[in-house]
Amino acid sequence: MDCLQGDQFAPLDCDAEGSIYLKLHPSHSAPVLTIATTGLLMLSADAAVPSMDIVGPYGLMQYLATMRGYVYRSTMAVKAVEAPTTPVYSPESVGEPSPVFKDENITVYSIPLYPSADVAMAEDSPARNLKRKRSPSPPTSFKRPSASVPVSDQIAQSTTPVASALTAHAEATDFIPAVLTGADAQEWRKLMLQEMFPMQSPPEADSTLSTKEKRQARKALKESDEPPPRSRLVSGEKKYARLPQLGLSNGLGPRSLPTLAYLCIGPVVRGKFDVRKAQELGLPKGPIRAQLTKGETVMFEVDDGNGGKVQKTVRPEDCVGPSEMPQAIIILDVPTRAHIPALMASFTESPFFSSYRSKDDATRKLHPVHAVYHMCGDGVLEDEQYKAFMNGFSNDTHHLIFSRQHTPNKIAFTRSAHVQAKLHQLDADLFPLPKYEMSPDRDFSSVDGLPPKAVLALPDTILRVRPLRPPMPDENAKDDEFNPLAAKGLLPVLSSSVMEKFAAAKARVSDRVGRNSPASQLGDDVVVTPLGTGSALPTKMRNVSGTLVQIPGHGTILLDCGENTWGQLARSFGDDPCHVTGVWEVLRDLKCIFLSHMHGDHHMGLSKILMMRASMDPPPSQPLYVVGLRPHLTYMLERHELEDHGLSEPNSVVMILSDALNWRPARPYGKAQSEDEPFMNVERSRENAREMCRDLGLKTFTTVDVAHRVRCYGVVLRHHDGWGLAFSGDTMPTENLVKVGRDVTLLIHESSMSPDEEALAREKAHSTSAQAIDVGRRMRAQKLLLTHFSARYPGMPPRQGDGDASGGPLIGLAFDYSRIRLGDMWKLNAYLPAIQHTFDEFGDEDPVEIDLTKLQ
Repeated sequence: MDCLQGDQFAPLDCDAEGSIYLKLHPSHSAPVLTIATTGLLMLSADAAVPSMDIVGPYGLMQYLATMRGYVYRSTMAVKAVEAPTTPVYSPESVGEPSPVFKDENITVYSIPLYPSADVAMAEDSPARNLKRKRSPSPPTSFKRPSASVPVSDQIAQSTTPVASALTAHAEATDFIPAVLTGADAQEWRKLMLQEMFPMQSPPEADSTLSTKEKRQARKALKESDEPPPRSRLVSGEKKYARLPQLGLSNGLGPRSLPTLAYLCIGPVVRGKFDVRKAQELGLPKGPIRAQLTKGETVMFEVDDGNGGKVQKTVRPEDCVGPSEMPQAIIILDVPTRAHIPALMASFTESPFFSSYRSKDDATRKLHPVHAVYHMCGDGVLEDEQYKAFMNGFSNDTHHLIFSRQHTPNKIAFTRSAHVQAKLHQLDADLFPLPKYEMSPDRDFSSVDGLPPKAVLALPDTILRVRPLRPPMPDENAKDDEFNPLAAKGLLPVLSSSVMEKFAAAKARVSDRVGRNSPASQLGDDVVVTPLGTGSALPTKMRNVSGTLVQIPGHGTILLDCGENTWGQLARSFGDDPCHVTGVWEVLRDLKCIFLSHMHGDHHMGLSKILMMRASMDPPPSQPLYVVGLRPHLTYMLERHELEDHGLSEPNSVVMILSDALNWRPARPYGKAQSEDEPFMNVERSRENAREMCRDLGLKTFTTVDVAHRVRCYGVVLRHHDGWGLAFSGDTMPTENLVKVGRDVTLLIHESSMSPDEEALAREKAHSTSAQAIDVGRRMRAQKLLLTHFSARYPGMPPRQGDGDASGGPLIGLAFDYSRIRLGDMWKLNAYLPAIQHTFDEFGDEDPVEIDLTKLQ
């Protein structure tokens, strides 16, 4: 979930009564492959979804294979399907295309949309091919794709057997996957996906099993104490070796890859059985009637009136009403105006697809289109050619339009914003309001020439396909807790008890400020902004890991970068449409991203941050240093082919191997991974780290191997101004961090579990809050910020244990969107009783006790 705004398209669903509908649900994400796939995979696996087909354009298998370092699911069958790359209007594409997905409810066809090279170049600025200018509408003719991708009218699937010649070749000691090309490269990607998802067929797919047996098999698989054995298709060294490149050679890079449009066709619904006519025809009850409903002609004997029998034939049309024609839904992803020519050609020059875009009544009866979903990039909706395309459909067709420029940037996670707005009344500096806009950049009503049923897509909108209904609000959607108040410029009303707690807390703080207490210290001006304080999964109140550290006059450091970190940054600092102030100023000042380990909740937002940085015009004047493990850095290189990270730009990304900065010799990687990339050179990483320290005013930047399930590093920073900061990453209590972080100003430590869950914390290689406090004491840290709270605690974090905290660090709890100046961190501590009371008032959140004797 890495975009600031946008409403995500949900596929066909079915309610308890069998009605089929489409729903739009609020999200921070845009509805594109690169944002939701990983989180969706993990969520589906945890929810025991037996199987999943993931359909996408050319490059999908490469995209999924880049996740091999942190995605492995042995209990869910995953099939990646790459759609045909041949344009549907080309001479090679004849007849009805093959569907990319089909089951008993829906048939899905894909339409690759390549950007026109002429339009793309016309929209590029001379300085950089990522900066686009407005240009006249592109011409209607468009024949050749601009991407150097293999042109094929065949569907590629990850579950088909891998060529035996490749598997045999992979056993050689000198085998290097990165040099593979063409079909061999694609076979290797398939092999990686089969390694990641070894269960190729779930029990439900076994047609020899009864429904009961399938249910029992799924239950046994889910409840088994013994995890399925890890696959051994290739050795670990070769699995984590760099992937083959896609080989895009036309100079446009990821922008030349196609997007996909989809034509989704529902089932043919049989007509209703007319019982009265059946009785008049003498049709007996029983299986024979079911045969008629299936479209079969039946014969049976009836009395001839003279005591004899005679054969009678009944055809389906005699007592079964006409079938309902299947309704179609079209989903269009048109990110730039350069994609419009291919879209027009697909629906005008392809006989199959053109039949679904018609105003002719006879054609519409055979191919009815209930709705078209338009995901429009900048300038697409206003384009006259695109308007002409939209108006080529029947006036009865609904058009739901997704456009960032025309959609108000409202809050999506309203519970979190509602709580923040209450705490804002406690301390506006410590709890700033999340940034939002109630008005769009451009007024949707000002766009003329749209079809009569064109509307802006809104969150929680349902479109029923059977029975046919227009788009309407979901009656079951939860109430919006924030935006109605924000539209009126109001803040949530505080209860009398909360107001009383707030007043008492403010009085205590005011009294200390009046006594000039506490005294100023080194590092007081450093500001820490928790962007994600949750663990493993996002909740209504907490995003996954990410902490921003702003060093005035020197730059900014991001400690871990979980999914939706960009969205959290934009909500925290504001998304300036001109890309100058707000989050863009923070991004320009960002000098270092430190990634602790390969678990997805700590790094899945990295790609989005790099993409947004690469889009800045003018580009940043200083490099961004990314400090991570070998898999992190390899992942960046592999994803760069699919999503432009700006790695080839001046002042782009400098990679630093975190192992090279460890306080003691680090555990080596495998032999095949020792020097396969420049960043594996230890001395080069150390030299880059020295440059980074100079840019940030740091004396030292030391990584610390900590105790987690996988290779994981914390980090200790010491500044020339005399202050220091330690960050634990994910870890059990470890003496390593205590030694290296001695006497730091601030320790940011994970606090996943409550003190009474020490055994569970040990099992999961995490720390309890009491253990984190003990580490802070032994480290002699001045301040301790607890974060990374388990989803077991959706509101307030767990209590901090019992006993006296005299002599220990000042303790604070991290909250998403809070902005903590180190010199004011004592206020966060002083406000905790009032904050606790605020959370306790939310009835759907279980109150969690905090032992304030541990919080000075």
